[in-house]
Amino acid sequence: MKLGTLLLRNAAISLSQLEAGLRTQVLYGGRLGTNLVELGFLDVDALTAHLGELFQLPVATSPLLDHVAPDALARIPARTAEQLGVLPLGFLAPFPDALAVAMIDPRDEAALEQLADQTGCQIAPYVVSELRALYYLERLYGLPRKARYVRPGTRRVLTSAGERRRAQPPGGLVAPPTIRLEPRRKSRELTAPPAATEAAPPLSYGAACDRIDAARHRDEIGQTLVDFGAGRFAALVVFLVRDGNALGWRAYTTAPLSRPIADLSLPIGGASSLQAATDDLRPFRGRSPAPGHPTETLLWASVGVEPSMDVFVAPVVVKQRAVNLIYAHPLAGRGFADSAVDELSELAVRASGAYVRMIKQTKGQP
Repeated sequence: MKLGTLLLRNAAISLSQLEAGLRTQVLYGGRLGTNLVELGFLDVDALTAHLGELFQLPVATSPLLDHVAPDALARIPARTAEQLGVLPLGFLAPFPDALAVAMIDPRDEAALEQLADQTGCQIAPYVVSELRALYYLERLYGLPRKARYVRPGTRRVLTSAGERRRAQPPGGLVAPPTIRLEPRRKSRELTAPPAATEAAPPLSYGAACDRIDAARHRDEIGQTLVDFGAGRFAALVVFLVRDGNALGWRAYTTAPLSRPIADLSLPIGGASSLQAATDDLRPFRGRSPAPGHPTETLLWASVGVEPSMDVFVAPVVVKQRAVNLIYAHPLAGRGFADSAVDELSELAVRASGAYVRMIKQTKGQP
């Protein structure tokens, strides 16, 4: 059974709310439950209870995560915890000899085997929601959340103990038996990041159109736009538009980034090229409308490019709302090629159509 089906069966959400959650998942990524919480249709504790029912596993509550002992935390390195979306809880009843681990995806057999190998312990999986896991990865390991998962004006996106809690059924949830996996004899190391390779030839406009038209996931759209920008622009950044902010998603740049692009969050409010494209729902080209162009200055510093009097921003529009902004920066000393700007505008329109197609495909598939 899928989460959406369970939530409908339990009357936790309506069909229209499920469709809205699926739509925002297509546009902004994250798990379905994350999007339902962000839309205000569920709170984190209610979502966690339903996940426990879905997986038939005990849940990692805030009190459990608030009291993780340092020796338990040391059993799983930060890099492993981030890659697998897991948090160690310690040795808990009813299996005091097994390491309890909160997992975003407790059905991931490869992750369970890897944890058993690396810790040398039997693993007792607990389920945790994506939002709660990301919050505690930041709190316990110091791993910052991507801007997409941080609501404006706060570093907290979920409730903690004692905050906005929905009561569980009387007597609480009965925890089913945990799954116990024995460690293997030899530990497997984490796969090393792929080595840098030579830049691929620029992606042609026709190939970019074909890839976007055939895309089955938002990441394919974002990557295609970035690949198209390589060699044509000094930088190309694809932003998510949420809550009055442009959140970094994908980027190509000829210079080293000063920070991971997913950590970049720029306010759209006020005069800027990003604001102009968002308001008009059509491409903007030219000088920033703001004196001193503070938004652009922060963007330029982040992607390591020189200031320019000619910038380009194309919105990706779904239902008369910008969901992405594509920022392009001209090559130093060469400026924009009109053909490249025109083609990027057309790709933004195709991306809009691809999103609409993917959203339609989610209907009737909870």
